[in-house]
Amino acid sequence: MKKISIQSGIWSFLILTALLLGNQACRKSNPTIQGSIIPYDNSTKVTASLFGIITDESGQALENALVRVAGYQMQTDVHGFYHFENITIPQHATTIHVSKDGYFNGSRAMMVKAGQKHTFSLTLMKRENPQSFMSSNGGSLNFTGGLNLSFPYNAVVNKATGQAYHGQVFVYAKTINPTTELGRNTMPGDLRGMTAAGGEERLLKSYGMFVAELYAADGTELQIADGSEVTMTLSVPTSLLGNAPASIPLWYYDAVKEMWVEEGSAQLVGGKYIGKVKHFSFWNCDTPEAANITIEMTLVDVNGNPLNNYSVKLTNLSNNDSRYGVTNTSGWVGGLCYSNATLLLEVFEPGNVCGNFGVTAYSQTIATSSTNLNLGSLIIPSSIATPATISGSVVNCSNNPISNAAVLVSPFNILITPNASGNFTYTFPCVPTQPITLYTYDLSNNVYGSAASYTLAAGTNTLGVQNACGNVTQFLTITLTNTTTSVTMTKTFTMPTDTVSCSVSLQNQSSNIFAMSNTNQYFAVTAVDSVVGTWNASSVTAFFLPNFTDTQFSLDPGSTVTYSTFPGFPGDVTGSFSLNLVGNPSGNSYTATGTFRAPRKN
Repeated sequence: MKKISIQSGIWSFLILTALLLGNQACRKSNPTIQGSIIPYDNSTKVTASLFGIITDESGQALENALVRVAGYQMQTDVHGFYHFENITIPQHATTIHVSKDGYFNGSRAMMVKAGQKHTFSLTLMKRENPQSFMSSNGGSLNFTGGLNLSFPYNAVVNKATGQAYHGQVFVYAKTINPTTELGRNTMPGDLRGMTAAGGEERLLKSYGMFVAELYAADGTELQIADGSEVTMTLSVPTSLLGNAPASIPLWYYDAVKEMWVEEGSAQLVGGKYIGKVKHFSFWNCDTPEAANITIEMTLVDVNGNPLNNYSVKLTNLSNNDSRYGVTNTSGWVGGLCYSNATLLLEVFEPGNVCGNFGVTAYSQTIATSSTNLNLGSLIIPSSIATPATISGSVVNCSNNPISNAAVLVSPFNILITPNASGNFTYTFPCVPTQPITLYTYDLSNNVYGSAASYTLAAGTNTLGVQNACGNVTQFLTITLTNTTTSVTMTKTFTMPTDTVSCSVSLQNQSSNIFAMSNTNQYFAVTAVDSVVGTWNASSVTAFFLPNFTDTQFSLDPGSTVTYSTFPGFPGDVTGSFSLNLVGNPSGNSYTATGTFRAPRKN
């Protein structure tokens, strides 16, 4: 069964099947905004935890994807898993950014609740099947999904330098269908937009989007030149065409502002939107909708247990705009919502387990006002008569129960958190038709247990003790001593909380061992070769606070890196280093010694 990426604690925006009763006469050239408009305010911070799974479009886990949020960062492990424990993040809209070589960057925004753990996953789209043209000639390129990009001649520059580029341009582009689950898991942000006039925050109703990036043959990033425009033609999904307005604003995703930003417009011609764009990013055809309240709720079963990974759909009955959220580990979900509206609230069980996505487990009609709405706890009965419950406990390498843990249930990418005593329970809405595999994480020590597989039956399945221990974690440990002052510090970078990697230069076969913490402490050393043996170190960079005032270091003679193993990609490189350093600005001498197990990047 294909794995589906699950997102949590977020109001991601999805337009489902539009009413087919609309016709050309119903289309609006300039959609009217009803209700109040709220200014964008993301200043309130809370402490909460985030974790999730990063997958590709086929549902396979992506290892070594870089996940960044609010100044913190880490890499995913072999299961695509990442976690951030008790970090300070914006309450209104926390955005995670995910990148990996060979894939378009991904991001997702969510509303979070203080003190809770939010399971939050997304899907990265692979860059593949490029089309190309010569920059001096321009070109018209067609992509799968009904996208055409028409480039004028001499309209491409080097993205980093702004210098004119002459040569073959490779264009990677993909369309995103907002009516599908895959589209919802790959679109960036959460379909909140900032208007061109006034910078007001709006909900966005999408009629189609795409992403495009330009590269030279050697991989240099390119961009559209200032003053030039590319004509985009984008097919509207069939189910949305009946209500598609004749003229629609265009929006691009700004990764710095972490918002969709309005820029330009497109016209509907023959079931396609045609418009001009001045740069490449994610682009979106949306009507802006007004909203000025938040809504939240907690879903529990008949015994009061929180329901994790349950989908919640809210449909504005006046404009048929539907929005989705998925509950976190506490059963909570919340986000922006229409004010002064009649909404249909529907709850769906995890459909990737039972294949019953779209089967409503609970529904009710609610009316919103101009004030924020908390629906409290909603009791959701199971729609299936024979659910399957699993229970067990989590222990660490010392066989002591641990609460700061996570249990990953494969192949469904469900994440379960134990209680304060290390015990966990989770109820599947049906008996899975295939065995489940558990991977148990000790989040405090960044280790995880071996795979444990079970075939479930109806009722309670007692799985016993799950040991979060046994798998070697990639790491780098450094001991840095100021020989002038005798001050010593030891720092360990541990995957996946921190980043640890080894990269090899294709030009001279030198190798670089790199480590960075999620608080931006870092260390890197370059050796002159990339095979087993002891080699001279050619450069070093390091930054540690608050232990040392020196922020730069240079190498003295006798600095070496020793590789015990140096397998081909994607193996782990192991070894040690012994460095003689001079600190800047103090001029003091240092020694740095350490060991590492670093996954190869190439």
